[in-house]
Amino acid sequence: MSRRRTTEVAAAWGGRRCTACRCRLSRYNSETVCSICNRSGTAAQPACPFVPAQVWTYEDVKVALVQRDFGRLCQLVRERGHLRQEDMALLTGLSQAFLSMLESGQRRLTNIDRIIVLLDGLNAPADLTGPMLRPVPLAPTPPFQAVS
Repeated sequence: MSRRRTTEVAAAWGGRRCTACRCRLSRYNSETVCSICNRSGTAAQPACPFVPAQVWTYEDVKVALVQRDFGRLCQLVRERGHLRQEDMALLTGLSQAFLSMLESGQRRLTNIDRIIVLLDGLNAPADLTGPMLRPVPLAPTPPFQAVS
């Protein structure tokens, strides 16, 4: 290949970048994302992850929630909601490593405060979680009356 042709190819190849990861795009790629981002779904991931509402309609998700099997619940929500463990960590405030151990059964979630954080982060419907696992807003108390 001549030096001029090599320069033209290099200029064309280095000029376009993936919109998701900013790597150089192949000259044969007519897309705006690289093949890795296209396959992994990175380009399709929303900027702010969320759990779709239809996730809570699946029977196996409801069963895991009723049985308080939070490892299985996290795995099902993640799979049904097309989320990554990193997305779940962002939503719940729990670390990705902890979520991984929770899903694999190496760790259990028993602290009520962490359970509430998990369910709030996943935006679990209150009618499925029950009042015990979700904080209920306190009704305002009437002001004290002075007795004379």
